[in-house]
Amino acid sequence: MAQNSLRIDDARVNTERRIPFEVSADPFYSKENMDELERRVANIRTGKSVLKEHDLIGGE
Repeated sequence: MAQNSLRIDDARVNTERRIPFEVSADPFYSKENMDELERRVANIRTGKSVLKEHDLIGGE
């Protein structure tokens, strides 16, 4: 079954002249996310936010 879907995808690449899936940028590096990360770092540096240690879930 998987081999058949690969053949279909290969055929689609040849007939449609494109890859059979959409490619998108990593949203981590979006302007909005980078602005939020910079705001949080600034809050930590000024003491407005404080980092706290915690146990890992499932840690031994």
